Amino acid sequence: MTIDIAEGVVTRQRVYLDDLDGFGVLHHAGYAVLFDRAVIDYWLEAGWAPNPRESVQVVRELTITYHAPIVGMCDVDVHFWVERAGRTSVTYRFEVLSTTRSVRHAEGSRVLVNLDPVSLRPVPLTDRMWEIAGPLLGRGVYRPDIGEPVS
Repeated sequence: MTIDIAEGVVTRQRVYLDDLDGFGVLHHAGYAVLFDRAVIDYWLEAGWAPNPRESVQVVRELTITYHAPIVGMCDVDVHFWVERAGRTSVTYRFEVLSTTRSVRHAEGSRVLVNLDPVSLRPVPLTDRMWEIAGPLLGRGVYRPDIGEPVS
């Protein structure tokens, strides 16, 4: 069985020796780190440059369901997309898959909020963020302030 990738993007990530616990299995927190690395790789390769003087992005919520442990050092595919979008936040869905996409190791979601760096209050996502996020938007997800797909 191959897991279908119908939306979003996939990035290849490596599990290193220091990611493993005493049993040689990826530590439970390592799945969130793999997802973080995948998201950061995507945004940096798309031309986004984080600037903490302009905005700060923080995690509001993170959930992970574990299906099959990752044993030993190896490569995995991280599939992710934006499942919901608001003016100031997005909800990502993600899966950590074997490179053959025959095993779903874990899946989850993460809510990310864009904050003003001075007040630390939510502020709207920028036009540039929406431009880069276009390929990540799941079916039926639109920029809320214009109500149409991001091109």
